[in-house]
Amino acid sequence: IRMRNKLLHIIYLTFTFFLFSCSNAIDEQLPLTRAQLSIELKNDLDVDRQEEIKTIRFIVFNSVSGGVKLDVNKRVVLAAPGTATDITAQVLTVTPDNDIMVIVIVNEPHSLTSELDGITTLGALQNVDYNIAGILNSDGEIVSSTGMPMTGVIRGISVVSEETKTVEMVIERAVARVDIFLEATDGGAVTGYTNGSTSVTLHNFTRNSYFVMGNEANGTRDNADPSKNYGKVVENVPTSDLLEETWTAGTTTTWAYSSASDAKNKRLLCSFYIGERIFKPDYSDRLAVSMTNVLKGPPSVTGIAGKVIETITKVDNSGTPTVQPFTEIRRNNVYQITARVGKIGIQIITISVEGWGEAQDIDLDMYL
Repeated sequence: IRMRNKLLHIIYLTFTFFLFSCSNAIDEQLPLTRAQLSIELKNDLDVDRQEEIKTIRFIVFNSVSGGVKLDVNKRVVLAAPGTATDITAQVLTVTPDNDIMVIVIVNEPHSLTSELDGITTLGALQNVDYNIAGILNSDGEIVSSTGMPMTGVIRGISVVSEETKTVEMVIERAVARVDIFLEATDGGAVTGYTNGSTSVTLHNFTRNSYFVMGNEANGTRDNADPSKNYGKVVENVPTSDLLEETWTAGTTTTWAYSSASDAKNKRLLCSFYIGERIFKPDYSDRLAVSMTNVLKGPPSVTGIAGKVIETITKVDNSGTPTVQPFTEIRRNNVYQITARVGKIGIQIITISVEGWGEAQDIDLDMYL
């Protein structure tokens, strides 16, 4: 599996100090100190990580460490949506300060626009809640009229007199996704699915989430200094709010394991978009997966019922794995669950975080 960088888009923020005069004739000799904020998105040409940008909102706060003040709250609708470079010309005028926070919101759900227009405090922004169901179509995909919602938060920006400063920040998707795969793993293995019979159910997921969250790459999430972090994650979800959703095969397909370099031994069954969430301390609300009528050498079939994901094995930069409890669902991650069929039957060996996030492995041994 190809590992991809966690960054979605890199944004360049360039602050340039300049002066302009007041319009009031009495104050014409007293120039106001302002800074120009120019925004540019970097397109790294990795199409697997690009999302079309339809709207983009900039919220700027000053004096974030104390006496915080809203400076800018501006939403821009792009006349010609594009993947990266269409907002190069956007310019904001901000007040110079030594403690600036910039929040970037891309493709905000239409249902949140009025609430976001009225944001004047960091606390109110942090509490904005949204439901992913409102941005999904009947096929469970992100509706094209909204696009993928994305957010980024960066702070600690300082701009003073006669200074031009360029700051990099990233924006990440505000949703997580679970992909379910089926794989034939060794010689003699045959697997597949049957129209109207094979099904996959994801249990214990939620679609509600806080909308704006800091980013690890921007130093506003998982920062060693907690005061630098921004955002909240939903936790202690009532049992009545936990959801389940079932995918049922719409076609019949069977394939056998092949050692050929171009063989498609692993195939996607279905995907589910879910909200960011921390599991309860007893992990009673962790994700679980059920599968029915999976072929393992036709005509025999097998399945699993409510198998809970219990542990996650994270791999650090040196490649060293460490096993930890599976404690949370994070935005901008794809949780890839693979049911593997071999000579011994079917098993789920690993669940990994792929695609949008840094690769990690979630180990779950399951034999049927």
